[in-house]
Amino acid sequence: MKAEIAIYLLIAAGSMLMITFIPHMLLDGLVSNELKESITWGVSILWAIGLIALGVDIVKKRTGLKE
Repeated sequence: MKAEIAIYLLIAAGSMLMITFIPHMLLDGLVSNELKESITWGVSILWAIGLIALGVDIVKKRTGLKE
């Protein structure tokens, strides 16, 4: 179980890095740095909320609370 948790955490960290960097790459030079940073923060927060929701769902399925 601990190895499975470690794998999930590594996948979550990797996806956070990719999703955070995508707006930075795509918007560099097109918009102001302040707007780019705001968009990057917004995307990162939304992605983190999604990852947390997925994690809660996995925990519920593993503990038998959800079928």
